[in-house]
Amino acid sequence: MKTKKFKLDNIFQYSTYIVLILIFIVFTMGSDSFLTLKNMYTTMFNGGPLILVTIAVTFALLVGVIDLSVGAMGYASGCLAGILIKNFDTPIVLAFLAGIALATFIGWINSLFIVKFKMNSMLVSMGMMLVIRAVAKIITHDKTISLFSLSFLRQAKIEPLGGFPVLLFVVFFIVIVCSVVLKRTPFGRKLLAVGSDEEVAKNIGINTDRIKSAALIICGAICGVAGCLWIITLGSVVVTGFYSYEFLAIAAAVLGGTSLLGGRGSFYPGSFIGALILLFIASGMAIMGISPYAIPFVRGVIIFFAMYIDSLRYKAMKSSTLGS
Repeated sequence: MKTKKFKLDNIFQYSTYIVLILIFIVFTMGSDSFLTLKNMYTTMFNGGPLILVTIAVTFALLVGVIDLSVGAMGYASGCLAGILIKNFDTPIVLAFLAGIALATFIGWINSLFIVKFKMNSMLVSMGMMLVIRAVAKIITHDKTISLFSLSFLRQAKIEPLGGFPVLLFVVFFIVIVCSVVLKRTPFGRKLLAVGSDEEVAKNIGINTDRIKSAALIICGAICGVAGCLWIITLGSVVVTGFYSYEFLAIAAAVLGGTSLLGGRGSFYPGSFIGALILLFIASGMAIMGISPYAIPFVRGVIIFFAMYIDSLRYKAMKSSTLGS
């Protein structure tokens, strides 16, 4: 029984790395252009928004909340910042702060309905997703907004760090900070406690409502940053921005070991590696000339696979708990 438990634990612990290595092997065999520094850099640079949305939704998942509005929050943030810059000549920093503030406010609204009024998180966030996207399309007139003035940020580098791109630095910095917060602070331990068992957390003196609200507000704030990075990397606001990111982000988080039931997960290597898996699969398929219409199909399969893996993790954890 102990041997079986040990094997299961090891398989789930290293499954994310195994999948990533297999992806590198398969696509490297399919194309010499895949395993190159240029492709690695381009994939992570353009995938920064998805990585951040995955980190954001992980906060919600850790406390047992499935937030389907994360993609829409990033989209709304980018739309607001883009409109302020393009139509009102707002300084870039202020426009970005406004976009992040909007997403943070939406996260607070979500927490109000979910935590305060005890409404179903999936229904609340789904409704919020539809409302946000509808409003964003109305204010942008469903048209692309070009932002040539942001090109200098896209090319900005940190010379003391060997010319490391500023945008990637922001992404890595947020991932590292979130990881430290989860693993090294009382707030991180409370997140896991609330997600594991809310009633037990209450009994030991944790203000569970405050922790869940904080997680959803932080989730919104990080989505806001993702929205700002999105318009920088793309150089425009497009109507299909962040389309299906909510599902991709949740799948990436689950692939990285975060539980849909709460109380288990990590930002690094977990959710970060999970996001890289999705990004490099799309990159590899594009390099190999596979039809772009096949990518949504593959992503759908990955989402089903991620949900299945999560159910196996839960069963293994439950059986090991009963066995002990």
